[in-house]
Amino acid sequence: MQKFRLSLLVLGILLAATFTGCDSAITVGLLPAPDSSTLHVSGSGSVTGEPDIAMLHLGVSVERKSVGEAREEAASAMITVLDSLAANGIAETDIQTQAFSIRPEYDYDYNRDPVQILRGYRVNNEVTAKVRELETLSQVIDDAAAAGGNVVLINSIQFMIEDTTALATQARVLAIKNAEAKAQTLATESGVTIGKPLSISEQTSTAAPPIAFDRALAVVAEEASVTATPVQSGELTVTVNITVVYEIE
Repeated sequence: MQKFRLSLLVLGILLAATFTGCDSAITVGLLPAPDSSTLHVSGSGSVTGEPDIAMLHLGVSVERKSVGEAREEAASAMITVLDSLAANGIAETDIQTQAFSIRPEYDYDYNRDPVQILRGYRVNNEVTAKVRELETLSQVIDDAAAAGGNVVLINSIQFMIEDTTALATQARVLAIKNAEAKAQTLATESGVTIGKPLSISEQTSTAAPPIAFDRALAVVAEEASVTATPVQSGELTVTVNITVVYEIE
């Protein structure tokens, strides 16, 4: 009998805790806090603008029987590529080496032992060049390709806006208004009143995916057509995402 009474007591406590939890439960979007309830909302604002610079990823890739031959030819080709960049007004401070590698290259023969057969050595030397005058970008690409010849690499172009401060400010205002509208709708539909913001966090991003070049299309031999490479800079979008925590009065 005593065990039965104890079981009933425990059950009563659990039921009381359950009902208490239900009484303090808050509508979706409202989270309990030690002293008050809060409402968490996110807001987003986006503004487009025209890019004013381009980051060109290019270099050379040479394979030869020996490391010495591959390195020497790659160095010579890279110098001519860098000279072409300088001739098109690219400042030395706007050119940066991104990757340099020397690695063995193998052929694979699955009918022989060993399977891996050394073919030679490849030297890759890659840089980024910041093009500040977008109207010269096509010429920069064509001259670099011609200078590097059959060993040139033109991997991608990334258009950017050098100073996004003004666009980010506009996007931030839109994001705040978006968050406020969401919070007001949630509060109205929930029958509560929102108070002052308790915290605001922000994340800013610029949509600027690199434009990849097919290597076969990027390599321009001396005898190739003189048709200029078409390049379109388009528009970029600056987006500000915020999270606001409002106090519920």
